[in-house]
Amino acid sequence: MNSGAGMPETLPPVRTLPEETAQKIAAGEVIDRPAAVVRELLDNAIDAGARKISVETDKGGIDRIRVSDDGYGMTKEDLAVCRKNHSTSKITSAQDLLAVRTLGFRGEALASIHAVCRMEITSARGGSAYKSLPGGQIVPAVRAKGTLIQADGIFDTFPARKQFLKRPAAETALCRQAFLDKALPWPQIEFRLVTDGTLRFLLSPADSLKTRCLDALQPPESALFFHEITGSGGTFRFTLVLGGPEVVRRDRRSQFVFVNGRRIDEFALRQAVEFGAEGRFPNGLHPFFCLFLQVDPDTADFNIHPAKREVRFRDPGAIHHAVSSVCRDFYRHNVLFSHTQGSGTADSGVFAQTAHEAAGPAPEPRTLFPGGFPDAGPAQHTTGKMPVHFPDIQTAAENGPEYRSGFIRPETGPASGEPDFRYLGQILGTFLAVETGGSLLLIDQHAAHERIMYNEILSHRGEIQELLVPYRIDAPDDAADRSLRQKKRGLAEAGFILKDDGDGFWLVTAVPARWSGSEKELREELLSGAAEPENLVSRLYAAEACRRACKDGDILDPQTARKIAAQALALPEPFCPHGRPVYTVITKEELFRRVKRT
Repeated sequence: MNSGAGMPETLPPVRTLPEETAQKIAAGEVIDRPAAVVRELLDNAIDAGARKISVETDKGGIDRIRVSDDGYGMTKEDLAVCRKNHSTSKITSAQDLLAVRTLGFRGEALASIHAVCRMEITSARGGSAYKSLPGGQIVPAVRAKGTLIQADGIFDTFPARKQFLKRPAAETALCRQAFLDKALPWPQIEFRLVTDGTLRFLLSPADSLKTRCLDALQPPESALFFHEITGSGGTFRFTLVLGGPEVVRRDRRSQFVFVNGRRIDEFALRQAVEFGAEGRFPNGLHPFFCLFLQVDPDTADFNIHPAKREVRFRDPGAIHHAVSSVCRDFYRHNVLFSHTQGSGTADSGVFAQTAHEAAGPAPEPRTLFPGGFPDAGPAQHTTGKMPVHFPDIQTAAENGPEYRSGFIRPETGPASGEPDFRYLGQILGTFLAVETGGSLLLIDQHAAHERIMYNEILSHRGEIQELLVPYRIDAPDDAADRSLRQKKRGLAEAGFILKDDGDGFWLVTAVPARWSGSEKELREELLSGAAEPENLVSRLYAAEACRRACKDGDILDPQTARKIAAQALALPEPFCPHGRPVYTVITKEELFRRVKRT
């Protein structure tokens, strides 16, 4: 009796699949939609040394895809074998897989495309041209140079796959993205894209990766806000096309990572840039970047994904550290944020709001601080609130990082070591109004005080307080245990002393003297994953500074407000630790324009 519902009494015998069926199954791993055809044919054109490549698609590539190039071309003999499985000119042995220098190497592309559509190939080399017809026949043709491949009726013979394709418009968008993924890392090549008879892109050869990125991606911001920086290590080098702090995005769709000319889905490399930009962007916003990494072929393995969208590195930590360090140094040395709010672009407009509009709703007003600061005496305020005084605020930002001339700041009168300004008062319990150099400054009191507190905490980095009862951290798995072991030294330098208690248990025996966070907060940060110690400590210090700083709704006594304003104007990098600007500038000219004065 059959005890399993729907189970057969006996299994059919094992059979070898017909070659045609086996080819379609294998092809489905490489060619899952028309965009994959575009991707594979572009790889072949680039590997063939082309300097001009044209892509044409009809109905999202479902009806037709044509890719033409001026590369080396193929002979009649090449055409006879190129449709066969694992036919390639790029490797000759398994040893060659350890040092692949081309985009394609498996010999699967043309065979897979041939299995799922009707494909014609016309190619010329050495003055002779031939065409390979869908049935495999080879006939003389007319072509001066390079190769033209035409694929018609994608998945017409594979209905099980065709029914899962998207609408033509969606497939067109995917083909466009595949085109851009190949065009971005090859600026020396001219790329042309035509969809449904309309020219969409004509990317002329560019003299730099930055120029190619701006031509292809067409961001709304000025080219002046984008920068090209480089870095290197023992077996790798990279170029990073990076948007400045003015260029912000609400998602990560404007982040691209390429390794040896291939677009890669590599979270760790995106994370490296985000770590380097940490503290430069308000919460929920992200930088724009294109990372182009070149590694020695024998230090990376691309042969782990059918579409080559994944890679394994021999030393991923070194690459991650180099990228994040270069990115961090760039932002530290080249802060170019303009406080005039004049760009008017779609994404940069987020900075045209107040800092707290960008960060979310403001907290409820309050007048006391958990840090135990004493209250000042009562003052005459129409709100009835008591002013708050901070006795430990210094009058100079001596703890901030070194000033860099690239930062655009308001004129504050003669350089006398103390900013020259006139304090006007507090607005909405949130902003400090200051007049200086013919401009009106609105200082975000929380963001400014948060940065001041952050710099003060950093100045005492390394000072510790031993815990009477150590915190106990339970690493949930081996990966977390290894991560804590790797972070241990860096955390100790910042004042967080960890002791390995064995079997995945750790004890925190000391914390920084100026840190007052909770055991729960520290545990969550320590087990957060791949964060480097420097970034982890930065987040902990930022949270501490946020706790200590005055909040929206706090009424400050004039003396405290003036001290915060003076220190805010002296900040070399006037951003809070979370990336929000400390103040905004409204020039006299802008005020006159708003009230229609000339």
